Amino acid sequence: MYLQTEAPESSPRRARRAALIIGGAAIVALALIGLVAVVVSSGEEPENVNTLQSAQSVCDASSNGTKLQDDGSTLLVDMRGSKDKVGVDLVTLECILEQLNVPEAVKQDMFSTRPSDGRQEGTWFGTSASWTYDPAKGLDLTVTRAP
Repeated sequence: MYLQTEAPESSPRRARRAALIIGGAAIVALALIGLVAVVVSSGEEPENVNTLQSAQSVCDASSNGTKLQDDGSTLLVDMRGSKDKVGVDLVTLECILEQLNVPEAVKQDMFSTRPSDGRQEGTWFGTSASWTYDPAKGLDLTVTRAP
């Protein structure tokens, strides 16, 4: 009796396995490219969105302590103080800062400003801000977006 050795029928299996590996690698590569694109663009905002107006409407819809000026490119924020009871409260201010994507370093500068420091400034992603702080008058903040 003679045994004939035949090539096992594994070439279709190998082809399927190779296709699955290549397909899986392609999916992983596309996911990584998408992740990199999100990270790179996360600091950029679409030009057609007025983030100052959006921050005002989301956080201070009744405009109790905010005012848009210069055709929407400047937002004035008046925070309450111990003697000045008109303006936004701390929660509203934090909401505005969050909506404007203010970096933590700039927020820390704002919250650590003393009256003797005078007017302070910060910039981020095409936006600039200046502010003063006095316990009696609160924080007065001016945020301007580049046209």
